[in-house]
Amino acid sequence: MAFLRSLVTHNIGLKVLSLALAVGFWLVLKHDPIALVAVDVPVVFRNVPDDLGMSYEKIPQAQIVLRGPEREVRRLQASDVHAEVDAANGQPGELIYSWTDVRVHRPHDLEVISVGPDKFHITFVTLGKSSRGSIVH
Repeated sequence: MAFLRSLVTHNIGLKVLSLALAVGFWLVLKHDPIALVAVDVPVVFRNVPDDLGMSYEKIPQAQIVLRGPEREVRRLQASDVHAEVDAANGQPGELIYSWTDVRVHRPHDLEVISVGPDKFHITFVTLGKSSRGSIVH
């Protein structure tokens, strides 16, 4: 019996402090529900070959749905989210990119749920060079 009593009372201050911290963290995290947010951002094309340009009526946009703690969702700015496509394999003509080709950069506390649209069309055009070496559009 004395052994159990000493087991419980030994470092009682640290045990109570640990319990209070655990309960405090639980209460804080319990009251931060999960939320969803949709953000529309322009798609940035990286690694476009030097001899190609892009032709489109409007800049392609991606709608990115993110999920995470409501506290983080409320702080989110559109500038915190970036969508990019690696166009290193671009060739002249129309290419169709899928949402799986879009790489999303976002705050680490938020999870990407979906990226839309499912696909988008981009037309690559060959850029000509004049005799002086400047690009002709």
